[in-house]
Amino acid sequence: MARQWMISAALAAGAMLLCAWSPAAASHAIYTGRIGSHDITLVVHSRNAVQRAIYAYDRHRTPIRLKPAFLHEIRDFGMDELDGAGLPSARLRFDRASFHRATPRLTGTWTDYRSGRTLPLELELVATLDLDGAWPAASHALLQAASTERVYVQVPMPDERTPVTHIEIMDKATGRLRQTLTLAQPACNLGIETVQVAIERGRTQLRLPQSAQCPGAVYEWNPTTQTFEDLLDPSA
Repeated sequence: MARQWMISAALAAGAMLLCAWSPAAASHAIYTGRIGSHDITLVVHSRNAVQRAIYAYDRHRTPIRLKPAFLHEIRDFGMDELDGAGLPSARLRFDRASFHRATPRLTGTWTDYRSGRTLPLELELVATLDLDGAWPAASHALLQAASTERVYVQVPMPDERTPVTHIEIMDKATGRLRQTLTLAQPACNLGIETVQVAIERGRTQLRLPQSAQCPGAVYEWNPTTQTFEDLLDPSA
């Protein structure tokens, strides 16, 4: 009996572990709305109750990271806004944190840690991306956490499982498409962290991480042509 109980317990634990790592729990929700009178765009990545998010003021178009938080209570859920040094500078609090289609409207507050100033937060759901596809049914441009001084980056995604084939380089000053990069090989979809920014030999690079499963990619800014060029393309 004890042996049977131990086997059952081990199977249950294995099932829980499998569920904890299951990609079925992953999704992205894209919102537009306001902090006070300022228009913003917010992207929330939910995976196994852990929320990761970025947002950007539409006027400046520079992504701001939020500190990952574990969603253990739906009401009065908060995430800290991080400054350039990675330190908490403000807090986004949601009256009800439900980042999916069942809750198309979010309300809450934004509070600055230094001044204590609080502004109302109001958001409307624009789209969701998960393993089942996209809502509304289309390919949606997913804002990336990394950006440069001049540009921010979007990755068109039809869902959570489809590899990345294109990168959109957007102009911060105008919000318009500046360049579309077509990947030589489809890259792994890492959500809001798909594209990373690095400085190499004084040049700005966009990188897609490489691993055994991911071919990766590196694009470097050419100040002469004012474009990003593929460093791994043998024909270049």
